[in-house]
Amino acid sequence: MLSHYKERFTYWADPVARALLALRLRPNHLTVLGLGVSVLAALSFARGRERWGAVLLILAGLFDFFDGSLARLSGQVTPFGAFLDSVIDRYSDLVVLAGILVLFAGSGRPTQVVLALLALIGTVMVSYTKARAQAIGVACEIGLMERPERLIVLIAGGLFNLMTPALWVLAVLVNVTAIQRILYTWRVARRQPVARRQPVA
Repeated sequence: MLSHYKERFTYWADPVARALLALRLRPNHLTVLGLGVSVLAALSFARGRERWGAVLLILAGLFDFFDGSLARLSGQVTPFGAFLDSVIDRYSDLVVLAGILVLFAGSGRPTQVVLALLALIGTVMVSYTKARAQAIGVACEIGLMERPERLIVLIAGGLFNLMTPALWVLAVLVNVTAIQRILYTWRVARRQPVARRQPVA
């Protein structure tokens, strides 16, 4: 949902991107740095330092936000850059959820472990359903819980000591989002002409 409004924030993002460009940073640098910060956030969550984890997630989100503006301003919008950004985003999402899972597994809280697992599975499926839809020619840009919303929920959970409610929200809504994308792709795909196989001579 929020990802559809990303272009409206370029007015604020561009000046920062220009400053980063002056420092000779490149979009892929920001992408990889964002992953490093996400790993630090995961370690903070795993050690029970949830507020630090949330602060680091904010920083990682900023790296992800500015890399697009930096790519555009530097003329380095490339297919590989988009591919790398998408892959690194998935690693970042999953490593953070893994850190939260370790936190609750270590403290003997099975309900939260199950919620973290459901959130992790749903996060994978949200990305996978979009990728598979695109592979058959369906632009699947819908869903309640895309990446910006997931980050906001985790950040709020960490900052305000509400990680269990945050996990409930994620566990339910990421899987609802995956189901939304499955149904949307089914509706669109069935309106597309079916490619008929040529008879074998």
